[in-house]
Amino acid sequence: MSGWQRQQATVYSAVVEHSVHHGSPVNNSTVGTREEWRHRRERVARDLLYRSLFEHALLEVHIWQIVRDDQNAIRTWRLVDANAAALKSWGRDLPEVVGLTTDEIFPEADAVRTFLPIVEEIMSTGLPKEWETSFAGTDQILHMISIPVGEFFVSTGFDVTIDRKREQDLQIALRSLVQATQAGGVGLWDWDLRTNDVRYSDEWKSQLGCAPSEIANSFEEWRSRVHPDDLEPTLARVKAMIESPAFRSTDTVFRMRHKDGSFRWILAQSSIILGDDGEPHRLLGSHVDITDRRRLEERVNETQKLESIGTLAAGIAHDFNNLLGAITGNLSLLRESPPDDPDRLVLLKELDDAARRATALTQQLLTFAKGGTPVRDVASVRDLVIDSASFVTRGSNVRCVFTIAENVSAVHADVGQLSQVIDNLVINAMHAMPQGGSIRIGAADDTLQEMNTLGLPPGRYVRISVADEGTGIEDDVLPRVFDPFFTTKSTGSGLGLSSSHSIVSGHGGRITVQSTVGKGSVFEIVLPASDNAPRVDAPRRTVSGHGRVLVMDDEEQLRTMFRRMLNRLGYDCDVSTDGDDALRRYREAMASGQRYDAVILDLTIPGNLGGAYVLPHLQALDPGVIALVTSGYADDDILSRYEHYGFSGRIKKPVDLATLSEELHRVLA
Repeated sequence: MSGWQRQQATVYSAVVEHSVHHGSPVNNSTVGTREEWRHRRERVARDLLYRSLFEHALLEVHIWQIVRDDQNAIRTWRLVDANAAALKSWGRDLPEVVGLTTDEIFPEADAVRTFLPIVEEIMSTGLPKEWETSFAGTDQILHMISIPVGEFFVSTGFDVTIDRKREQDLQIALRSLVQATQAGGVGLWDWDLRTNDVRYSDEWKSQLGCAPSEIANSFEEWRSRVHPDDLEPTLARVKAMIESPAFRSTDTVFRMRHKDGSFRWILAQSSIILGDDGEPHRLLGSHVDITDRRRLEERVNETQKLESIGTLAAGIAHDFNNLLGAITGNLSLLRESPPDDPDRLVLLKELDDAARRATALTQQLLTFAKGGTPVRDVASVRDLVIDSASFVTRGSNVRCVFTIAENVSAVHADVGQLSQVIDNLVINAMHAMPQGGSIRIGAADDTLQEMNTLGLPPGRYVRISVADEGTGIEDDVLPRVFDPFFTTKSTGSGLGLSSSHSIVSGHGGRITVQSTVGKGSVFEIVLPASDNAPRVDAPRRTVSGHGRVLVMDDEEQLRTMFRRMLNRLGYDCDVSTDGDDALRRYREAMASGQRYDAVILDLTIPGNLGGAYVLPHLQALDPGVIALVTSGYADDDILSRYEHYGFSGRIKKPVDLATLSEELHRVLA
């Protein structure tokens, strides 16, 4: 018998002896009252209950007795008892460990050094302590509560090794995710639809040039930064995701305001998360800044336009030759006809018609070459489709067959961008038919229901289709036709259809393709219909006036034309060749007390100050100056937003008498 077992036997003997001397019932012959026997049965029952709970507890439970040295310092502790869960964790049986010290049970683990600070604390304070630590003796991470009881303490708890390993793996995965999203420029967000709180990742905020503390976690932070033109269609798609089970995930392209004031193009991919009640609770998504990609697409589009000019040049020259032939022929007839010839009016009308067709052809060429900031307006689908497709196919070996509904709605769009989409689709169809053929182009209204396959909000739309009779697209290629830089042509850039996809998505629409090898392809554009009608120009009229007008233009013929027109309308006109000359004349007029009532400034003066640079100098001389800008670049941003640059009006070249008279009358009224 070991010393510990002898000690335990002595203790048990003392307990029995104590019971005997104090009259406690120790056998059936002991005389006692009925009440004493009832209390004893209750104690036995409680002991059995507590022992059963101890043995069958799922948590580890072990009881230890403190062992002190001669100075009463804690030296170690011996095991008094341990339940099945603890013994299983240790891989031991109770008889082989009871009475042993912790270092004897775990000789390789240096258990006293590991746990002594905890044991000293609970024994000195007399208070329970919850703790967690790694223990080499069992290769575990233990989460325990230790409770002091006299010179004993009870420890109970459980192995959390697996949980902590999972947490560690999760932290590693989260760090990897953060590093990956930062490296890939992906911003993440999580929108709680019930509270309207949104959590944005640091990378999301960084895309907008902001530090983490500069953007609060609210939906309004996102709303306030979205470009005004993109907010309504983007919110419509979000609403469709929330309300319709058919749209639980979607991709959206829109612009957001950067901290520096510029707008960045964002590709947002988002998904709905449903709660236990089956209702949308959260919206998760990512943001990727695709501004550089858009700029690259725009540059490549410009290159594509230049490449297309070679195809278009012959057709343009052919049309201009016809128009110039009509102009010069009618002019020669006018010169030879007597003043009272009744055909003179007919000849003049034909001259005017030919000049207007030449103007329209020039405007188409400018639209084809247009770049810069998108400017949306209510646009006629009929005019946009016919003008763009006819222009691109001019001089080629294909013809366009139009099937456009009479009552097709207008769309709210950037005409230049959508013209580029039609250009790309028609050029793509032409390339599919190198031997020539017909391109069928249609447009009609449509109404989309909530369960539509395009992932668009329900409502009124316009469908535009472009169908060719070409070779068709292989099945393995079809899913990639809208991918950036993907092309099957040896000379293609692979961005024509990709940029078209981006433009249509930016307008809140969709572009799709269907194709059959050997029969051809059909591209279809679906755009939100506008409730408004395209602007219709009012009937032209000539309005007389009076006053002094200064015209600045570098072309002598145009200066002469302006003088004649203005004199015909009743104005006194002076002309100047450049900005320096215009400023000199304006100073002299101010000094003589004969200031000009209006100034017409050409936007571009080679080698000298153009209109945009002259105007601030004129305003310094005369804050009340009334200036109109004129230019042959009809899509110049200054002409589009002339008020923003300080001009009172604009006159697009080529100039006709009615336009000039109406605009002068408007600004001088």
